[in-house]
Amino acid sequence: MKKAEFIEKFAEATGLPKKTAVEIVGKFWEIIIHSVKKGDEVPFDFGKFVLKTKPATPAKDGINPATGEKIKIAAKPARVVPQFKPNKRFKEEVLPTAKKK
Repeated sequence: MKKAEFIEKFAEATGLPKKTAVEIVGKFWEIIIHSVKKGDEVPFDFGKFVLKTKPATPAKDGINPATGEKIKIAAKPARVVPQFKPNKRFKEEVLPTAKKK
């Protein structure tokens, strides 16, 4: 689904004008981004938005699967990345193989 499609469905579901729906969804994301950027978790009924610290990885040797050629894989420094962590309920609703109780 594209952003425009989401906005249209949101406007229809809420009965709001499309322009208002665009503003609400835009502010929604602004607040989430601002909060996560500060280091806050942003929880919802379906999961949460968080910052995750990824550890540094050393340089290593690898193999190009297409050619079989040996390659050097560069080291990566430790870094912080944004992440969405879906909760159990979200996974059960979305994934057909998740066990429903």
